[in-house]
Amino acid sequence: MHVHVRKAGGFAKFWIEPVELDFSQGMKVADIKLAEELIYEHYELIKEKWYEIHGR
Repeated sequence: MHVHVRKAGGFAKFWIEPVELDFSQGMKVADIKLAEELIYEHYELIKEKWYEIHGR
């Protein structure tokens, strides 16, 4: 389970369980940290939507 993040021409991929950065390109460290914080903040919703789209 993972999410993709985009900002200002950069992008990143985070694994969800556990929350961990897989890779990033062209993103500032502060934006990566913000993305990680948002993933933790919306963790249950992200998992719920993943399962709706991809199944269990």
